[in-house]
Amino acid sequence: MAYGVSLVSTRYLKRFFKPKSIAVFGASEKENSMGGVVLHNLIEGGYEGKLIAVNKRGYDKVHGITCYSHLSKLPEMPDLAIVCSPPEGVADLVRRLGISGVKAAMILTGGLSRSRNRVGKTVRDEIMELAKPYGIRILGPDCMGMLVSSNHMNASFSHLNIRKGKVSYVGQSGLLGTAMIDWANGQEIGFSHFLTLGEGVDIDLPSIIDYYAQDPYTQSILIQLDHLVGSSRNLLSSLRSASRNKLVLVLKSNMIFDEDKVHQPALGIKDEDLVYDAALRRAGVVRVKTVDQLYNALETLSRMKPMRGERLALVCNGMGPNALATDQLLRKGGELSQLCDETVTALKEVLPDHWNLKNPIDMHADATPERFAQVTKLLTKDPNVDAVLVIHAPTRMAPGAETAKQVIEVARNTPRNILTCWMGRSTAIESRNYINAAGLPTFITPEEAVDAFMHMVEFRRNQEVMRQTPAPFIDPNVQNHIQAKNLVANALAEGRDYLTHSEATDLLDQYDIPVSHSEYADDVEGVVELAKKMGGTVAVKVMHTENVYPFNYDNRQSPRWKDLALDLFSPEEVRQAATKLSFRVQERFPEGPKGFCVQQMKRGYQSLQINMGITRDPVFGPLLLFGKGGYSVDVLADRQVMLPPLNLSLARRLISTSHMFDVLKESSVQLERDLEQLSDLLIKLSQMVVELPNLKGLEINPLLVNRRGVLAVDVAVSLGEPSVLAISPYPEYLSEHISLRKSGRKAIVRAIRGEDEPSHLAFYNTLSAESIRLRYFYSRGIPTHQELANWTQIDYDREMAFIVTAPKQNEPGWETLGVVRAVTDADNVRAEFSVVIRDDLQGEGLGAVLMQKVIDYCKERGTLMLMGSTLTSNKSMQGLAQKLGFKNHYNMEEDVVEMEMMLNEPTEDWQRSRLKG
Repeated sequence: MAYGVSLVSTRYLKRFFKPKSIAVFGASEKENSMGGVVLHNLIEGGYEGKLIAVNKRGYDKVHGITCYSHLSKLPEMPDLAIVCSPPEGVADLVRRLGISGVKAAMILTGGLSRSRNRVGKTVRDEIMELAKPYGIRILGPDCMGMLVSSNHMNASFSHLNIRKGKVSYVGQSGLLGTAMIDWANGQEIGFSHFLTLGEGVDIDLPSIIDYYAQDPYTQSILIQLDHLVGSSRNLLSSLRSASRNKLVLVLKSNMIFDEDKVHQPALGIKDEDLVYDAALRRAGVVRVKTVDQLYNALETLSRMKPMRGERLALVCNGMGPNALATDQLLRKGGELSQLCDETVTALKEVLPDHWNLKNPIDMHADATPERFAQVTKLLTKDPNVDAVLVIHAPTRMAPGAETAKQVIEVARNTPRNILTCWMGRSTAIESRNYINAAGLPTFITPEEAVDAFMHMVEFRRNQEVMRQTPAPFIDPNVQNHIQAKNLVANALAEGRDYLTHSEATDLLDQYDIPVSHSEYADDVEGVVELAKKMGGTVAVKVMHTENVYPFNYDNRQSPRWKDLALDLFSPEEVRQAATKLSFRVQERFPEGPKGFCVQQMKRGYQSLQINMGITRDPVFGPLLLFGKGGYSVDVLADRQVMLPPLNLSLARRLISTSHMFDVLKESSVQLERDLEQLSDLLIKLSQMVVELPNLKGLEINPLLVNRRGVLAVDVAVSLGEPSVLAISPYPEYLSEHISLRKSGRKAIVRAIRGEDEPSHLAFYNTLSAESIRLRYFYSRGIPTHQELANWTQIDYDREMAFIVTAPKQNEPGWETLGVVRAVTDADNVRAEFSVVIRDDLQGEGLGAVLMQKVIDYCKERGTLMLMGSTLTSNKSMQGLAQKLGFKNHYNMEEDVVEMEMMLNEPTEDWQRSRLKG
């Protein structure tokens, strides 16, 4: 029993990108008329649909297009309304468009966020309220418009049209968009779609990314982002989905001029840049930080072939440029190719005797165009070379244009990527024009070329991390975690926004994190008695109203290291140190100390100090933190972060980005053991974030790493309002136990997770050819690792897959018996499902169990309709659907049976409109 699905979340955007008719409001032939420019661009671009001009002045025609004075006089309503009217009339026009049944409007009028109506509300907000009841979707205001090369549609005020290409662009800045079009035309680079969003009243960045991700004309996606509008969770969800199938680059600048949009960095983080880097990397995309990098990235997006690997060969007619490129490559973490012996032997035949016999290759200043071509060709045949960067410095022996032509010919006959760098200007421009026309990436400097190559490498690495099969899932200690929840709940009930030191250490203990034993005293004499009891050297920490909170050690007014006394041996040393600590606290806090913590000293054994913990960002929510430990301010210099939830692969990557990773590699006695234990701790912290939403901050500092393993010496925990993760965590609460109908075999119905990839492949391999045809509507082969990762590592915000899993009957481990999927549109109006059961388990009732599970899930999350389509020959699916309450009907155009079930009644007019559309 099986059938397939298709995503419906962005269908409404076809009215914007593929309209059959367009009306331009505010169009005139006056100089500097935005509406006139847009209409002229539509005509000049060759738009093949119907065009209508609207202007209250009642012109007969505008640029040869019939003009009407009012919306009510139009012979028919357009698919798309483009609004270029003065600000004061825009809100009322949107209302009238909605009443008239227009479903899509693009507002190019600017300044609506600053313009206010009679009651003081911004025109932007007024538009949002007026549009929603009528189901009219709004793009803008203050956008530059959109350009779609496949539809010959230039619905923008851009001074140039776009060339046809495979890159889709979406940005927030209109003027940066027009500059990008100008540059791309000069470089002979094209786009499939080009759009700026402006203020984003309704249609937001995630919606556009989702549309581009499904568009067959789009190979790569380029995003320009000033600041985050709306939900960070929605943005990351769309980016993660898009980057699984297409290359995605994001230009995010650091400068914000609107003080209302300034992103305050999270506690314990030095700046927001670190957080955006972590968020975008977690989404599997590549970030660029300057316009130059964006331009260079566009070169690679448009012209590079699929990446074979990361090993780069460098070749130039001089060592100076080679040195610049090599230095940049190694600084960026790139890899130089190690030439195989056969290649070195072959190169000896075409290079001077004194060549360097290795990569990078110096062809020397007497290199001719023929030598450039011969060397490049040999490198493309080396199995250790994944890409070649050809650098040309102008000489009389190697004329730029002739050399370019010969390298182009080599590039046309190899599947490997060849990047080029023709240095200079006066004689290099003609050469670069030849290379541009040939569709090869070319750059002015060696560093730019390497940066562009590393953008592709970074994307490849991000994808590998995203698709790594996580380690087998180990069920947590549920009982201990319940105690941890109670511990937090009790503190909140007492009105505290922190845990005491003893509570914080208890919290770590509940999650099986090794923590140093602590004893507590109320006064100095109590400290002395505890020190005598412990014996040996001790450490004493005085506690007060500030150091119960994490990340306060960088406070210069109250540095945390003033609260500690270390390496105390004799009772006299202990009494003197504790007394001094007490006086210091009384000087700063009138209420005096809140007690003392006494520990045996744990220094020694070649210990390394590490800082790890949890903090909370105002935009992206909870973050996990890792870096150098200790109480000095300079720990901020090694602060690396990652968004939870984490698996083993992500935890290892977080550690590897820190400077402490290099220290560990040099100093650790058992590196793999230490990395495994540190990764395990990060995963446990990630688990805390998911299970304890009131956990605002947690800092383990220092965490000691030595021959004995890892040990948390000090910890502080703060509490706050419940948080929302930017990346949806695993929904453990949806799991339930069942028994199969005939055999009585025990099984579990639960959400799928990445760790299920091996068993999911085994499940797929049990399916008959007929079951596969019914599920996918065609015959197909064994799925690749990439496909399996996409099926198992899902985003629980936008889709759900429930599996029935049971212990294997004749060997250890678990096996998958069946799966149901539901993909929900962006507005939670419709969800589409698919279901497939193992062939040998038909009749066990699993189809009904999984279908009821997905029905209940979608109904609970407020989805209005559950729907899908199946082949007419799939009578068992049709029968099950009817039995469960679906309404089935035949779709003659698609030759499928469609099944629909209303789960919740719409409460808004826009919902009713979407259900009809």
